[in-house]
Amino acid sequence: MVRTIVKRKANPVVVQRLWQAIRYIRSQKQVANIKRVTSHLQREHEMRTADIEEQLQYAVDDGLIMSYKAVAQKGSNVGLEQDGYRIAILDEDELSVSGITSNTHSHL
Repeated sequence: MVRTIVKRKANPVVVQRLWQAIRYIRSQKQVANIKRVTSHLQREHEMRTADIEEQLQYAVDDGLIMSYKAVAQKGSNVGLEQDGYRIAILDEDELSVSGITSNTHSHL
């Protein structure tokens, strides 16, 4: 069987950090918007804002992170629309092509 090569723009180490940030923010029942993701990565990994935004866009382009519109339901921002990010669920074929085992994604 011929193994398909998938070329991605996003840095795999940064993607792992983005996933970690999104998991952390979502565990607090918050929308993982650019502001929260950026502040988390600056605090935990001392990354620059421009690098975070660039790598986040690459991860969205690669299909590793999904972008969606969220509307605030509580607080002072009720009704305001914001861009949120979620970890994309990859099917088994994409996981095998990427060289990622499905065990690493069981906790998503």
